[in-house]
Amino acid sequence: MKIGIRLTLLFFAIAFLSMLVIGLISYNKGKVALEEETFNKLTAVREMKASQIEDYFQLIHDQVQTFSEDRMVIFAMKRLKEGFTKIDSELKVDEEKMKDVDARLNNYFEKEYLSRLNPNLDKKASIADESTTDKNARILQDVYIVGNPNPVGSKDNFDSAPDTSTYSKAHKSFHPVVKSYLDKFGYYDIFLIDHETGNIVYTVFKEVDFGTSLLTGPFKETNLAEVFRAAKDADKKDFVKLVDYKPYHPSYNAPAAFIAAPIFDGDKKIGVLAFQMPIERINSIMTSKEKWSSVGLGASGETYIVGEDYTLRNQSRFLIEDKKNYLLMIEEIGMPKPAIEKISAFNSAIGLQVVKTRGTEAALAGETNAKIFPDYRGVPVLSSYRPLNIPGMHWVIMSEIDEAEAHAPAHTLRKQILLGFSGLVVIIIIASFFISRRMTRPLNELTGDAMELARGNFDVEITVNRKDEIGILALSFKKMQISIRNLVEELKHINQNLENKVIERTSEINRQKEMVEEKNKEIVDSINYALRLQQAILPPMDKVKQHLKECFIFFRPKDIVSGDFYWMSAGDQELLISAVDCTGHGVPGAMVSVVGANSLDRCVKEFGLKKPSDILDKLCDLVVETFETTDHEVKDGMDMALCSLNMKTGSLQYSGANNPLWIVRHGTKELEELKPNKQPVGKFEFRKPFTNQDTQLNKGDCVYMFTDGYADQFGGPKGKKFKYKTLKELLISIHELPMHEQRNTLEKSFEDWKGDLHQIDDVCIIGIRFS
Repeated sequence: MKIGIRLTLLFFAIAFLSMLVIGLISYNKGKVALEEETFNKLTAVREMKASQIEDYFQLIHDQVQTFSEDRMVIFAMKRLKEGFTKIDSELKVDEEKMKDVDARLNNYFEKEYLSRLNPNLDKKASIADESTTDKNARILQDVYIVGNPNPVGSKDNFDSAPDTSTYSKAHKSFHPVVKSYLDKFGYYDIFLIDHETGNIVYTVFKEVDFGTSLLTGPFKETNLAEVFRAAKDADKKDFVKLVDYKPYHPSYNAPAAFIAAPIFDGDKKIGVLAFQMPIERINSIMTSKEKWSSVGLGASGETYIVGEDYTLRNQSRFLIEDKKNYLLMIEEIGMPKPAIEKISAFNSAIGLQVVKTRGTEAALAGETNAKIFPDYRGVPVLSSYRPLNIPGMHWVIMSEIDEAEAHAPAHTLRKQILLGFSGLVVIIIIASFFISRRMTRPLNELTGDAMELARGNFDVEITVNRKDEIGILALSFKKMQISIRNLVEELKHINQNLENKVIERTSEINRQKEMVEEKNKEIVDSINYALRLQQAILPPMDKVKQHLKECFIFFRPKDIVSGDFYWMSAGDQELLISAVDCTGHGVPGAMVSVVGANSLDRCVKEFGLKKPSDILDKLCDLVVETFETTDHEVKDGMDMALCSLNMKTGSLQYSGANNPLWIVRHGTKELEELKPNKQPVGKFEFRKPFTNQDTQLNKGDCVYMFTDGYADQFGGPKGKKFKYKTLKELLISIHELPMHEQRNTLEKSFEDWKGDLHQIDDVCIIGIRFS
C-alpha cells in the first residue's frame, strides 16, 4: 500500500472514530432527555386529570349531602312516602282494576322494557325477573310509566298524573324543582327511597326500578341496593356512600354508579337520597372534550381510569376516533366475542374493555410510577400512573402515549446526527486526501497526469525529464496516450453512425405515438359525449329534492359512464323511484341504462302503470323486445329495486328484480328487508310475474335501495369484499343522522375501505326518510 493511501486512511480513521463516539453519546443523552421530558408531560397531564376527577367526586359528595339536608327534599320525602302508602285506597283500585293494571304493566315490560334489555344480556330476563309484586308500586308504575304520554327516555317531562291523590299532588309540587336540579348538574337520575321498606318512592326518569323495594324487590342485588343499605344504616347526618360502576338492568344493563346519603328530619331518619352518576362528565374530563392534542397528548396519547376489576371507567380514545378499527384490534388480540358485541352495541368500552397491564396492576397495588410497557391494545406505550384518592372507589389513573410517537423526536435527532456525520465524513476524506497529497507530491506528479488521461483529457502534457523508474513509467504513459487518442477518434466515428440511427427510430416512434394519442382523444371525446347523454336521463337532484325533502343519492360510476342509474317519476301523490343495475359497466352498461330509463318512462307515461310489479312485468317485455335481433340473441338486462311511496300517508309499495329494499325503523337498531324476486328484468328462462309488497312507514323511518357495487367492493386490511352484512350494520348505525351526513359517511367509508385498490363496479345507493 502506498504511503499516501496509508496516510489518508490513518487521518480518516482517527477523525471517524472520534465523531462516532461523540455522535453515539449525543444521541443516547438526547434520547434519554426526550423520553424524560415525555414522562414529565404525561405525569403533569395525569396529575391535572386526577385533580379534576377527585375534585369532581368531592363536588358530587357535597351536592348529595347538601341536597339531602334541603327542607324541600325533607318535605318531599315525607309527602311522597305518605302518598305511596295510600295510592291504592285513594285511587280505589279493587281486584278487578288491579287485573287491568297488571295487564298493562306486563305488556309494557314485554314490548318496551325487555325488548331493549335482553339484547344487552348474556342470559335473557323474564317479566318475573324484573317486575315487583308490591301492589302500590305496580299502581304507581302503571300511572307514571305506562300512563306517561312521553316516550322512554323522556318520561321525566311528565309533571303529574291527572288525579287528586296525595302522591300526585306532591309529585306535581316537587318534580319540576328536582328535575331542574338534575338538568343543571347533569345527573342521570335522582331517587328518594323509603329507608324502612326500601321502596323507591320517587325517581326523575321513571325507569322500571320506580316503586320497587331495594330490600326485597327484583333489584335488591344491584349496586343501587348496596349504596341504599349503607345509607339507611348510617347514624350520622353527614354520611355519604359511593359505589363503583356495574351493569344496571333498569338502565338496559348499561354501567351505572350511585352515591347516596340519609335524609333526616331533625334527628329522625326518614329516607335515603341517591344520585345515579353521569358518565358524560367523567368522559369529558378524561378526554379533554375529545381534544387530546390540546393537552399535549399528540396523535396517540390518552388518559383513562381503570377500576379494581381491571376495566375502563371512561371511553377509550381509539373507540371514539376509529370505532371500526378499534373493534378489529380488540378482536385480533383475543377479546371474547360477547364483550366485543356489547362494546359495539353500547358504543362504549366502560366496564367492558379489560386493561390488565403492568401499569394497572402496579397502580391498583398502590404504586405511583412511570414506565414503558404494552397497553391494552398490545402497543408499547410510555405510561404514567397512580391510584386515585376517591373515597369508596378503588380506581387508578393512567396517562399514556404510544412509544413510537414519543420517540419520534429522538428518531429525528438520530437522523440529523447521521446527516451531520455523513457531511463530516466527506470533509474528512477531502482533508485527508489533500494533506497526504501535499506530503507525497513528488511521487504523485505522474499520478496526476495519469488521472487526467483517465478522465478523457488526451491533450494533457506528460513530462518526461527523468532517467529513473518514474521517467521510464512516464515514457510508457506517453506511448499509451497516443494509442488511446487514435482509438477515441475511431469510436467517435462509430458513435456518430449510431446517433443517426437513433434519431431515425425516435422520429418513427413519435409519429406512431401521435397517431395513438389522436385515436385515444377521439375515444375519450365519444365517451364524454355518452356521459352527457346518460346524465340527461338521470333526474336532477333539485327535482329529487323538490319531491323528497329528506333523501340522498350516492352515485359513483366505475368508469366515465355507468351501468347503474337511478330513476324517478312523480305523480300527484305517489312517487316512483328506483335504483337500477344494468348488465356490465362503462359504455356497454350505459347503453343498457338508456334503454332501461326510456322503457321505465314508457311504462308510466305511455302505458299508465303505477303499481311497481306491473311496471316491472311491462319493463321486461319492453327490454326483451328492444334487444331482439335476427342475427344473434342479446341477454342483457338489469337488476333493480322499485318502490311507490305516498309521501303524505307513508304507504309504500315495492317490487324488485334480484335487489331488495331495506327499511330501518326510527329509534330502533333493527333492519327490515323486503325481498325481491330472484329473476332479472330481461330475458329469463324461468320468468314469473313480479310480486308486489306493501308496507306502512312511520315518521323517521329510513328506506334504502341500492345496487351491488358497494357491497362487492374489495378493500380493508385484508383486501376482502365489504359485504351486505357490513353495509347493513353501517346503515343501522347512521340512520338517525341527517340524510346529507349519511351520504357523506357512506362515501367516506367506501373510500376508506377501497384504499388504493381500484373500484370494481358502479355504485348507486338511494336513502329516503319519511317525514
